Amino acid sequence: MKQPLKKLPIDVSTFETIINEGYIYVDKTEYIYNLVTQGRYYFLSRPRRFGKSLLVSTLKSLFLNNKELFKGLWIESSTYQWEKYPVIHLDLSTIPHLSVTEFRTNLNQRLITLGKELRVAFVPGDTPEVTLFNIAQQIHENAGKLVILIDEYDKPILDSLDRRTNTRDYRDVLKSFFTVIKGIDAYVHFVLLTGVSKFTKTSIFSGLNNLNDISMKPEAAALLGYTEPELKKYFSEYIQQVAHIKKTSKTAIINEMQIWYNGYRFSRQKIKMYNPFSVLYYLKDKELGNYWFETGTPSFLVELLKQQYEFLENIEDIEWSSEGLGSFDVDELNLITILFQTGYLTIYDYNPHTRKYLLDYPNAETRESFKKYLIAAFVNSTSYAVEKAVSQLATALKNNDIPLFFTVLQSLFAHIPYHLHIEQERYYHSLFQFLGSLLGLEIQSEVITDKGRIDLVITTKKHVYIFELKFKVSAEQALEQIETTKYFERYMVGRKKIILIGASFNRAGEKLTIDYAFKPL
Repeated sequence: MKQPLKKLPIDVSTFETIINEGYIYVDKTEYIYNLVTQGRYYFLSRPRRFGKSLLVSTLKSLFLNNKELFKGLWIESSTYQWEKYPVIHLDLSTIPHLSVTEFRTNLNQRLITLGKELRVAFVPGDTPEVTLFNIAQQIHENAGKLVILIDEYDKPILDSLDRRTNTRDYRDVLKSFFTVIKGIDAYVHFVLLTGVSKFTKTSIFSGLNNLNDISMKPEAAALLGYTEPELKKYFSEYIQQVAHIKKTSKTAIINEMQIWYNGYRFSRQKIKMYNPFSVLYYLKDKELGNYWFETGTPSFLVELLKQQYEFLENIEDIEWSSEGLGSFDVDELNLITILFQTGYLTIYDYNPHTRKYLLDYPNAETRESFKKYLIAAFVNSTSYAVEKAVSQLATALKNNDIPLFFTVLQSLFAHIPYHLHIEQERYYHSLFQFLGSLLGLEIQSEVITDKGRIDLVITTKKHVYIFELKFKVSAEQALEQIETTKYFERYMVGRKKIILIGASFNRAGEKLTIDYAFKPL
């Protein structure tokens, strides 16, 4: 009799549950073995829903010496020395933190509870620092060493960025707490901290400066997420099911998943990872979807995008240093750094000469979703409304209906709240370009010619549209600039009809108007 398929581990992040209840476990124990046998203090950042909690849970089972759970996995036949250690496991996302005082009190209470569960006779402290020290000291006196696993270490800080309240105070609480961990080094066997953001060591981790940050190191390149060989090995039968329903081949399905969900790269090594969350939901629903993106985007990103909108124009061609990608600090938030750490951008190449990383969207899911989200956020609308407008704009250009194009554009941009307007031409140029990139048409921005620089070129099967975008300058003047400089000459060699378009963004009070003038050649 054919064995039933193991269950997809959707929203299951407890290792014991996955093993005991028949879920698929993608064996990462070789990577885990290397970590626990080659070091003691680690830090790992990865985007949300990328498997950090499962990693922490697996380590907890390992250090609790639950060897039976690892039967058949790589580590079972390794030289790992199975020993039992007391484990302090903290998930800071589960500790209430609406205020700094509440967080500090609840963190201390959680430690007191864990100390009682460890059955050590310790004296609870008035602060989490004292309580942790007392637990570790008591365990050490009993000839033991403590394992400390902290998941979502940055959740209180990221949530405070959303609320824009007391961010530095949360940082200081965590900094004080982590300093104690270094102070009890003689009592500690192993430490791992995980989170989304990677703060600079001068902010949170200055007191815990012996952490080995493996976020961008080769040993962690394939630790979380799925490689393509893993995808084919562990999910082959599910992929076959999807192929059967879609009446196509397994190869075609894998190619589709590769375009939509692969592409995350976390080190100089050319190892690309599939988003595990999206893969699992795709295999469950058997339909393409923006699964990972739709689980939530930090709201503070909108404000940051507004402040640093100049990065948006060339966001698919960003070159950034390793120090820059790790320079997240509450006093100096950098858009590119945050987009990388939160998973909206990833590494696609490394330049050994400049020692910089080239960044891009990891895949189709992120590229499409992020652009829709960005436009929707700026125009104070929904992703559905943006998608509908984009379809209308694309149709208008395909039909050479310029008035309809600008009617739809005016309607969409009219929803931009007053406080999000910026009195600069580049701001509107960035929004226009971002919107244009969603049209599904060939689009080029800042095209350099021997006559000058073209703001935007959009090409359909029959037309080439050359745009000159201005702010508080008439549309007629913008059109005249294209004609005078003869930006269009390079496109006259083809058979497509050329349309010159001048567009002007103007704001009177709270109302934004878009004027236009066009001329077919």
